Amino acid sequence: MCFVAAGKTGNEAEPRDVVIVGARCAGAPLGMLLAERGYTVEMIDRNPAGTDTVSTHWIRWPGVQQLHAWGLVPALEKTGCPPIDRASLDFEGRVITGVPRAAGTRATTYAPRRTALDAMLVAQARAKGARLRERFAVTDLLVEDGRVAGVRGTGPDGPAGLRARVVVGADGRNSTVARLVQSPVLEDRGILARSLYGYWSGVTEPGVRVVFRGRCGISLWPTHNGLSVVSLVFPPDQAPGSGRTATADFYTSSLREVPEIKGALANADLVSQPRAAAVRNARRQAHGPGWVLAGDAGHHKDPVSAQGISDAFADAAVLADALDAGLSGSAGLDEALAGYATTRDAQRLAAFAYTCEQAELRPFGAGFLDDMARTAADEQAAAAFVNTFVGCETPAETDTDTDAGAGAGWLGESH
Repeated sequence: MCFVAAGKTGNEAEPRDVVIVGARCAGAPLGMLLAERGYTVEMIDRNPAGTDTVSTHWIRWPGVQQLHAWGLVPALEKTGCPPIDRASLDFEGRVITGVPRAAGTRATTYAPRRTALDAMLVAQARAKGARLRERFAVTDLLVEDGRVAGVRGTGPDGPAGLRARVVVGADGRNSTVARLVQSPVLEDRGILARSLYGYWSGVTEPGVRVVFRGRCGISLWPTHNGLSVVSLVFPPDQAPGSGRTATADFYTSSLREVPEIKGALANADLVSQPRAAAVRNARRQAHGPGWVLAGDAGHHKDPVSAQGISDAFADAAVLADALDAGLSGSAGLDEALAGYATTRDAQRLAAFAYTCEQAELRPFGAGFLDDMARTAADEQAAAAFVNTFVGCETPAETDTDTDAGAGAGWLGESH
């Protein structure tokens, strides 16, 4: 563990209840939830709020439900993020379409740019009383009697120490906090797939469209400013050559090799350089003395299932309750954090295994494709499949016994 002693050092702020390293999809909602319960919260991030980052865009229905519970859907809509009310899933020409519904009403989802989503979440946290320290890079931990007692780093005003009862690492899959506390990796499946995505103008899709051909998946999602994010997921052994030009050529040519996608992009223009992602499927120990991890810092998986943002929201909600219990004294702090870790694993392990299976991008078997053809021809079955795809129903509720694996509705390839 990399640390400095927790004694008073120069330019050290007064102690906080919680310091949250990372102010994005896990850290900012957590800061909001703790601040509105009266805790002193300092969020810190190496970047300004709203800085772009490589990420999935789609918020599946469980994540949207969490935004509804927090009262934040109107704020998201005010950013100009378009609603997604329809899905089209194409498995080698077997096309399943539908309008997802939950409890009899339309289940609207969203695919926001992270520039807008993260800025909105930070603004909500600050409105509740959480403080934000931007452009601050953590370099060490403050440790006292074997417990993490804060962080030390450097920002625009120079080096500073920030003391806290708990330090939360919500700083992504390359988490500095996880590295400094030497959080053990509990499972590592490695990089199973690669992705490229870019923003296009002039795409006229009524909702989300996903097309699988061979060992590649392509998805189109409406996002901010009248643009669509178009992603390509492919096996690592098909990686493009080095350089921006080779990457862009591989991306555009792969899209246009699929006639349906070529048609959808016929009057569209690529307005950004494609961005690349290659995500290790791994999970770390979630907590230790005085520290805890949230979101991708503790658990990250391939974007083939597009669950990262929703998972981050879920972590924030569960961890806020655990920290409230531990900081208020209604439960022991270490006990409360252990309970959070248990809940996190219970929520994630099945999806982690399934995502890893899907990220292998094995060709669909004949039995699965036959089943998709039957599903497409059956209005009720198609509706159930679409509901599972967006997360309105769990795979267990609409499970099909196919050679492609159970719960095919988890498929949600996007960026």
